[in-house]
Amino acid sequence: MVWTTLKPRCVGGLDEALSHYRTPGCRTLAEGYGAMLAASGGAVPTKHQLDLGVFVRAMPHLALVAVTKPDKCIYRIAGERLKERVGFNMAGRNYYDFVPPERRAFAARAMHMVIETPCAFRAEIQQSYSGDIALMIEATGFPLRSEESGIDGFILFADQSIERDADYLDSGLQLQGANVMRRDLIDIGFGVDETFEDMIQQA
Repeated sequence: MVWTTLKPRCVGGLDEALSHYRTPGCRTLAEGYGAMLAASGGAVPTKHQLDLGVFVRAMPHLALVAVTKPDKCIYRIAGERLKERVGFNMAGRNYYDFVPPERRAFAARAMHMVIETPCAFRAEIQQSYSGDIALMIEATGFPLRSEESGIDGFILFADQSIERDADYLDSGLQLQGANVMRRDLIDIGFGVDETFEDMIQQA
C-alpha cells in the first residue's frame, strides 16, 4: 500500500449534496441541519442551539466532537449503533489518536476546515476491523459554533454503514483503520476550501 492524495469528488450546496447521500442517518442529519440553518437566517448554530429531537432517526449514528487546534478532536457523545460497530465507546477520546501518523495532519486540516470556513462534508470510508473484515460506511459532518472557552468549534457527525452491518454488532470486532474513498465538500453559505486534499492509501 502507498500513500497518495485524493481531491474531493463533488463541491456544491446542501440541496445538491442531498442527492448523494446513501444512508438514512446521514441524510437525516443533513436535512435537519439545513432546517436549523434556515431557522437561524443562515448563521451557523451554536452547540447550545442544537435540538437533538430534530435528529431522532439519526441518533444511534450521531457523534459530537469538540475541536481545539492544533491537535485535539475530542468525542463528546457517540450514538449506540456507532459504539457497537466500532467496538468501544469513543466518548472522551481524541479522534486523531485513531488516525495513522501519515494522514494525521490531513485529518486535522479537514476538521479545522469544517469549523473555520465553515462548511460540511460527506465521505465514503472503508473501515477495517479485526478478523480481516472491511466495511464501507458513510460519514457526514456539520459545524456548530463554540461558546466554550478553549474549544474552537464543534462538529456534529453521522456515521452509518452503507452495507449491512448487523452481523458485526456485538461480535467483539475492533475498528483498526479507515481509508477515505470519496469526499464531497458541502457549501453551507460560506464557500469551501477548494485546495483541500485527503491523504489515502492505494494498493
